[in-house]
Amino acid sequence: MEIAFNNLVRDVMAAGKYAAAKQSTVSRSIKKDGTILTKTDTELDKLITEKINEYFPNSVIISEENPLPIQNIKNSDWIFTLDPIDGTDSYSQGMPGWCVAVGILDSGLTPVGAIIFAPRWGTDTEGGNILTLMPGGTIKLNGKDLDTTNLDDTDQAQIMMGSSVHNFFDFSTLANKLRVSGSAVINISAPLLHSAVNGAILTPCYIWDVAPAHAVIQNAGMDLEYYSGGKINYAALIDRSKARDHFVSGSPDTLTLIRKHFKLK
Repeated sequence: MEIAFNNLVRDVMAAGKYAAAKQSTVSRSIKKDGTILTKTDTELDKLITEKINEYFPNSVIISEENPLPIQNIKNSDWIFTLDPIDGTDSYSQGMPGWCVAVGILDSGLTPVGAIIFAPRWGTDTEGGNILTLMPGGTIKLNGKDLDTTNLDDTDQAQIMMGSSVHNFFDFSTLANKLRVSGSAVINISAPLLHSAVNGAILTPCYIWDVAPAHAVIQNAGMDLEYYSGGKINYAALIDRSKARDHFVSGSPDTLTLIRKHFKLK
């Protein structure tokens, strides 16, 4: 597992660097659902899908850009989610808020692993940030074990939010600062990257938008839940259905804070 996982990390990083190099010349197109697509999305989808199939042959891949029928979930070693570029709209406009996101779920549909590479988000010497979690392992940030002991110790908690949250919620009572990255995966995993960020709120999205980040924050003692309460039902998302509820993430105290101050309109 370790060799295959590390090989996949290497290939995801190569794909992300390729996407970053192409960003200044990319052109946008619009899919039938109104979302943005670029040629880079489809190129990365093909590349990473081939590598997952090579390293993990008895696995299922649920990719945003490759709507093949989902089969043999129960007999698979792993279920991979793939968003070749999470935050395509940001990517297509030259903004930094995007990432290559791979999630790994076990046969019980629990998120247990992730590779999240944001080539232009952060200040690492290699450029960007990469969060990895091998199933059964520990979270690594840019190749080093991440210290998760003081992730929720600020009195000035900042909240990440999806770009359309304002259409659904009244948060006028919230005194905390809000941030928007353009990527659901970055929004959820932001507490692991930024010292003053404690959680996130997102509008309904898809399995590839949440599973990778859910795996890493869960390993760090945080969680992702439905806004109305309760654990995420991944069985309802594996057929590429959009979630029927909004998402909130963070520590228990942060989840309480978000639900208190974000009220549905």
